[in-house]
Amino acid sequence: MERDFFKQYIQEHKDAFENEALPPNMLGNILDKLKERENQAALEVTPVKKLKLNYTWLAVACTLLIVGGAYLFVSQEAVDIKDPHNLSAANPSVKVQGPKNTPAIESSVQQPTVLTATTYQKQSAIKPAKIDINQAIYKGLTDSTSVAARLDAIIEAGALTALNQSLKAKLCTTFNEDSNDNVRLAALEVLSKFSNDKYVQEQLMAGLSKQKDPVVQLELIKIMGNNGSPETTDKLIAMANNPFTVDAVKEQVYYALLNNQ
Repeated sequence: MERDFFKQYIQEHKDAFENEALPPNMLGNILDKLKERENQAALEVTPVKKLKLNYTWLAVACTLLIVGGAYLFVSQEAVDIKDPHNLSAANPSVKVQGPKNTPAIESSVQQPTVLTATTYQKQSAIKPAKIDINQAIYKGLTDSTSVAARLDAIIEAGALTALNQSLKAKLCTTFNEDSNDNVRLAALEVLSKFSNDKYVQEQLMAGLSKQKDPVVQLELIKIMGNNGSPETTDKLIAMANNPFTVDAVKEQVYYALLNNQ
């Protein structure tokens, strides 16, 4: 509790107040004295407060520093315990000890696979199945949605030295019944290589009556014109007498008939 300086001053100068006449500038002196004592009291109290304040903040700062350091230390230990593989990642040869009943896990860099004789044999044995060329051609000939696919199949068939029965039959069917003139003409070119085959010869002979395209007719007459069988001759004569047969085809028929005599 602050002291009543005015009261103290009156008590100390009690005798002076008993005089009837006041000294000159009495009140000013009293106020100056009071102000002087207040300043002296402030000087006595202030360093203590400042000193106490400085010690208080210093204690708080030290406490925060200790708590922060302890938190970082504990956090780092927790991270190391939570992820024990950090050690093995830093050093591939370090062994990380697992639980008591499990063996130690050794981290190592994956080694490249060595190709041994056994591995080579196994890899060599894994090969795509060989595609049957006849089956692939047959599949192409049956593709009714693509003229190009059928033409490609006919070209592949022309590269063969022999035709199996199913492929032979399909080529003949394509020649006689395909809706595209170019496909029929291409099939005729391939079949001409096997014109000595009895089955192919019969199908070509049937084409003399079925084919209506002049270009196909001309090529078919060139192939079958040398066949002197009576059946072939009758079909050639019927073609020449057909009013829908163009003159160029008729002339080719006459030429073939004259050569067969």
